[in-house]
Amino acid sequence: MALVHQARAAICLIVIGALTACAALRDAPRLAYQCPQGLGFEARLYEDMALLDGQRGHAVLERQPSRQGDALIYGDPTLSAEFGLGVDRRLVRLTYAGIPEAVTCTRVAPAAGQPPAPVRAAPRPGPRNPPPYDPDAPVETNIRFGDGNVGPG
Repeated sequence: MALVHQARAAICLIVIGALTACAALRDAPRLAYQCPQGLGFEARLYEDMALLDGQRGHAVLERQPSRQGDALIYGDPTLSAEFGLGVDRRLVRLTYAGIPEAVTCTRVAPAAGQPPAPVRAAPRPGPRNPPPYDPDAPVETNIRFGDGNVGPG
């Protein structure tokens, strides 16, 4: 009997581990970049957006259409970012609307013993905020109106 419980516990742990691994693989890896003047940021690339977190704040850039199908170009009205440049795809070019010259940043090498994550968009849409609350939306309830049976009594 104890052997059955141990086997069930082991199967549960394996399933939980597999689900966790699948969830982690589906999310976009964090890509760290170092820029001139000691600035840096992390990027997460998705099929429809890029999330940039840096010392100067947070940016959400929408994927821009390009002539090359695999080009990773994201942007908004103030910033355009082109990822995967250079021979080994370690560069990103940031073009700001208010700065006449583009800024080129280099990808930071991962910690020793860890393989570098490829510079590519994750095969899923990026995380979006839920739509705002609509006070006029219909509300589902279990209240019934009419002459039907309302229960015992």
